[in-house]
Amino acid sequence: MTENPVLRRIANSERVIQYFGYWPGFHDAEIKKVTFEANPGYYPTVTFLIAAFETTRDTEARGSYRQMKHCEIELRFTDVKEIDFDGFGHQNVILEMEFAEQDADLTCTINGSVGVDAFIVARAAEVIGLTITQSSIAPA
Repeated sequence: MTENPVLRRIANSERVIQYFGYWPGFHDAEIKKVTFEANPGYYPTVTFLIAAFETTRDTEARGSYRQMKHCEIELRFTDVKEIDFDGFGHQNVILEMEFAEQDADLTCTINGSVGVDAFIVARAAEVIGLTITQSSIAPA
């Protein structure tokens, strides 16, 4: 898997890369919480709590793909210059989450398969937490 060079601009991204062995695409991860904060300066901050996991090629008895490395990742965007946020509901499943550079800023596009869609332009982003929520070993 080729690493997106913009990931180097996400502070502490190595925490996620160390846990998974790569930066995940967040397919089927779920946004559990979003916090918007006004700051003393001009631009706000937004923080996402994302329940993520790795999907293996192995299947369970019922035919679904086996999941492992369940965790919650807190991802904070600072100095948010633009945000388009729509559809947050009781379930917010990510289809894909993409990062890019826009001039001196960082963009994040979240396309949801259920619930939220978002587009963010921010000066910076950082991983502020990664909490393991289930064993990182796939059951046999």
